[in-house]
Amino acid sequence: MTAPASLLVVGSGIAGLYAAVVAAERGHEVRLLTKDLLADSNTWYAQGGLSAVGPGGAAAGDTVDAHVEDTLRAGARLNDPRAVRALCGGAWAHVERLAALGAAFDADGRLPDRSPAFLLGLEGAHTHPRILRAGGDATGRAIARSLIAACRRLESEGRLAIDEESFVESLVLDAGRVTGARVLAGSRAPHARRTVGADAVLLATGGIGRLYPSTTNPAGATGDGAALAWEAGAVIADAEFVQFHPTLVPEGPFMVSEAVRGEGAVLLDGHGVRFMPAVHPDAELAPRDVVARAIHRARAETGAVYLDATAVERSRGAGFLARRFPAITARLAELGHDLAARPVPVAEAAHYWMGGVAADAFGRTTVPGLLAAGETACTGVHGANRLASNSLLEGLVYGWAAVQGLSAGTGSGTGSGTVPPGDEEAGEAGGPTAAHGLASVTGLDTAPGEQPADLAALHGVTGSALAVEREAGQLEVAAKQLAQWGAPPVGRAGHELANLLTLGRVVAAAALARTDSLGAHHRTDFPLPPAPWASPAHDHIPARPRFARRGLVKTGS
Repeated sequence: MTAPASLLVVGSGIAGLYAAVVAAERGHEVRLLTKDLLADSNTWYAQGGLSAVGPGGAAAGDTVDAHVEDTLRAGARLNDPRAVRALCGGAWAHVERLAALGAAFDADGRLPDRSPAFLLGLEGAHTHPRILRAGGDATGRAIARSLIAACRRLESEGRLAIDEESFVESLVLDAGRVTGARVLAGSRAPHARRTVGADAVLLATGGIGRLYPSTTNPAGATGDGAALAWEAGAVIADAEFVQFHPTLVPEGPFMVSEAVRGEGAVLLDGHGVRFMPAVHPDAELAPRDVVARAIHRARAETGAVYLDATAVERSRGAGFLARRFPAITARLAELGHDLAARPVPVAEAAHYWMGGVAADAFGRTTVPGLLAAGETACTGVHGANRLASNSLLEGLVYGWAAVQGLSAGTGSGTGSGTVPPGDEEAGEAGGPTAAHGLASVTGLDTAPGEQPADLAALHGVTGSALAVEREAGQLEVAAKQLAQWGAPPVGRAGHELANLLTLGRVVAAAALARTDSLGAHHRTDFPLPPAPWASPAHDHIPARPRFARRGLVKTGS
């Protein structure tokens, strides 16, 4: 009998933690690496919630089909429909698994079968309330705590190894296959290096928020996983699609969850006028790309934008907002704002990357032995713009799927290294059933330039040229400047800056290549969507450029 494949998981957000738990429970030899502590992730700070259709939602008229349609519509139908179906159809089994691990989702009574009747919230672009929350606005923290506790239990049983404060500098390649990682270990011993071997490496390091001067992401979101995959020769897909969250309070900076607008808060311009009803039929609950651009323009025209929840407090009773959003109201009070009493100034900020390392239904990338999940990966589920609260769900479904493929012998990358055409079946309820095919691959040289750069200089370029609105002239200047800059990959800080510079070049190239506007990518010089979007009946995924460091990668159709 063949021994289970060994797995190295890099990253401790929801995708990495869940994959580590599932793999360890299935008997794989698993090591979990994270560059800070286990709790230092986007997941820990996620306020909003987890989208899923379960018994309570179904009883109220919601369906998996409706969740699929909402996801496709928010993603401008650039999504892979098969991946979306796997995401939405597999959701509830993972919610139940999280609950079993101790994630205490907010509930109100019991259903007829005695299962918890979870409270369900509404967020932008959802047609039904289907957002599960924990602690009101501390959902990510509750989920992360339950998964971290499971990891610690498995560690104490000798079934999982955990290395915190361990930064991966590069991947180990042997005859074109990833066989491990080179690690810079320990904040107290910054020059201690070692090599960790594994049959497969799963990258789950989160997104690229720190590429931008204003972001909702924590400091560690420097795109490490995507940059590691890029240097190993993997394909990056949909890099131009960067979602901007509409409501960041700049003083913190601190993000105010979309759930506040879901409860009825409205947006006012600098003159105190509500502007979203004139922009979109769903007003403040329009897709995030629409709201973020509207805020950007309102700020430019009137000097400011405010989030006004005072009417919500009046209609729901004194103290409602503090009870419903305890962490948000407390943090805003620290910043001098009273959400219940007066409007709060907000601005758009980089939030989520729909692009990432191209991965199939089992997390396989174009490099054998290399897997990706969560925000690091591009599985096709988000299309051009992520539907609110689908990110935690993606981490669960595809973190699990990567282990499913590994356990079945399909996920270790023993094949040619191409993302396959997608005829696999996952074999467990709710598993992904199809791969995300690649339309084309273009070689892109991201070798570092000779001019030294720092984070402030990088932000000066990305904050304007790669922001919520883009234009060819600015993109060309940005691409030229980014090509000239370099950062010595010395120590963790040097590697992080080098990673951001690499991904800045990729995003700029992708934004230049897409000469139309779709979802989170908006070109002021090409404001119309691509031709197939002229008809609402389109049902296909158009070809679009993918980028690889080497232009020698085979692709599926």
